[in-house]
Amino acid sequence: MLKNISAPDSGIARDAEELARANLTPMLFNHVMRCYWFAELFAAKENSTADRELIFLSSTLHDLGFSELGRGPGRFEVEGAHAARKFLIEKGVDSDRAWKVWSNIALHTWDLNLFKEDEARIMELGLLYDVVGVPNAGLHEEDVAEIVGRYPRLGFKRGFHELLCEELDTKKPYPHFVHICTCIANSRSPLPIPDAQDVLNGAPFDE
Repeated sequence: MLKNISAPDSGIARDAEELARANLTPMLFNHVMRCYWFAELFAAKENSTADRELIFLSSTLHDLGFSELGRGPGRFEVEGAHAARKFLIEKGVDSDRAWKVWSNIALHTWDLNLFKEDEARIMELGLLYDVVGVPNAGLHEEDVAEIVGRYPRLGFKRGFHELLCEELDTKKPYPHFVHICTCIANSRSPLPIPDAQDVLNGAPFDE
C-alpha cells in the first residue's frame, strides 16, 4: 500500500518539511515525519479524500513547541501552533487554512481532533499511533516497518519523555488546566494517574 502513496509536492509542503528538519532534533523530526506517513496509512485504509497537504502541514509542524521557534510561556502545543501559523502566514498561506493547522496542532494533546473534520482526525490517528498506539489500528506490518526504516525512532519513548519532563520543569506553574470533570472526580476520590513513560511505552514499538 505504501508504495502507492506520495507526499504532497507543493512549495509550502517542501518548505514545512525543511523548517521541521532545520529546527527539530533528529529524533523529533523523524517522529513528525512518521506521524504524517502513519496518517497516510489510515487515510488509505479508509479510502479518504481528505486534504493531504493540510494533514502534512499539521503533522510535520506539530512539535515546533519543542524548538526555539516555539519557545514561550504557554504549553508546548499552543506555542507550537502559534509558530506554525506564523510560518504559514509569512509564506502566503490563506489565513483560514493557517488557522486550521493552528487548531489541529493546539488540540493534538487532547482527543478533540478525533471529533473534527477528516484532516484533523486522520492527522491525530497518525500522531497517536506513533506516540501511544491505536487499538486495532489494522495497519500492514510491512508498511509500518518501512516507515520506521525511513525515519528511525532514535530512542523516541525515552527521549520524548525527557522532553515532556523538561517542559514541565521549566514552566511553573504548568499552564495546563485539567478537565473540569477530572477535578470533580479527584475531589471525590484521588485518581490514579499513570506515569507518562508507561503511557508512551504503550506504542507498538520497542523504542
